[in-house]
Amino acid sequence: MIKINNYWYSYNEVKEALEKKGYYIVTLEVSSEKRDYPKYETYALKDGKEPSPLNTMQSVALKEFHKKPALV
Repeated sequence: MIKINNYWYSYNEVKEALEKKGYYIVTLEVSSEKRDYPKYETYALKDGKEPSPLNTMQSVALKEFHKKPALV
């Protein structure tokens, strides 16, 4: 679940919305040790960019769909 604009959205809802905006959703294993349980991180990539902490699916969704309130 991802919280955007004080509403909770499921992983699939966010994934579908980002895909409609032209992002490719990629899930990679990011485990550091062979003995650990596998850790997975999901990235939203566009224009041939490489996976990084700045383009995780949650951070991209917040940038794309977060709307600021209008100034008075």
